[in-house]
Amino acid sequence: MNVRKKGFTLIELMIVLAIVAILIVLALPSFQDTIRKSRRSDAMNAILDIQLSQERWRVNHTTYGTLTDLKITNASPDGHYSLTVTDEGRTTYTIEAEAEGDQAYDSCGDFTLAVVAGVITKTADGNDALCWKK
Repeated sequence: MNVRKKGFTLIELMIVLAIVAILIVLALPSFQDTIRKSRRSDAMNAILDIQLSQERWRVNHTTYGTLTDLKITNASPDGHYSLTVTDEGRTTYTIEAEAEGDQAYDSCGDFTLAVVAGVITKTADGNDALCWKK
């Protein structure tokens, strides 16, 4: 009687592992880019919150305020960006969100919103129009 054992050979198992490894290597950069893209909203939301706070502050004061005046921390809510406010004056201010940690590898990099005499300019290290799109 001929009994045949069922199972995988070591070669078959190694081929499957090699295929899985190749798929992971190909998919990981795309997955990381998608994660970084989703984290951009952390910068945009933080900047827009500061912008609203600046306008509320300006209603009661002669100049725009600092982060300390606005009682806002220098980190975005999820901690992926470091926030600064510069050039605050009677009619101007600039809000910058600098990417931190793994987010620094994002193609959009840092975000900036500048207000000069009521004119708002949004820029990013990457393509401004694409980076500011949610």
